Amino acid sequence: MSELKDAVPPRDNLSSLTYLLGVEIEERLAKQRIGTPYEHVRKSDVRVFIAASRGELTISEIARILGVSRQAVHMSAQRLHDMKVVDLISSGDDKREKIIKITEVGQTVGRGAKLQVESVEEEFAHVIGHDGLEILRGYIASLLEYSRAKNNKSAWLKPQA
Repeated sequence: MSELKDAVPPRDNLSSLTYLLGVEIEERLAKQRIGTPYEHVRKSDVRVFIAASRGELTISEIARILGVSRQAVHMSAQRLHDMKVVDLISSGDDKREKIIKITEVGQTVGRGAKLQVESVEEEFAHVIGHDGLEILRGYIASLLEYSRAKNNKSAWLKPQA
């Protein structure tokens, strides 16, 4: 029995804590979408939308960033296109490759999502204070930047101006 206990990572390690916090945030944001046209948006579509909002990236680039298959990103991109929040634009020579570009509708949706995220963060600020929230944000951003650099990944996650 002790061997099994030792094999399970403690719930208070960074990996578990950040994962569980991410799940909590996603659940709160999903609740805020209830009653909107985006109530049934999949988590994978949200991730593709977030990645695409960082700049005009191709389906292959987003797949690499997210660590998922090109087909998975293509399916999400098609659903997002059907919702009119992204356009799929041919990428130069390769007719198969598409750039995912946020539409005006998508920009409006993104602004609404930003407000939803801010409301969740405001709840968290009641627990750790606004200064604590900014310190936490800075620590997480620094750790992500360090980890991505160490693993030779692009720094696409840097905060936007």
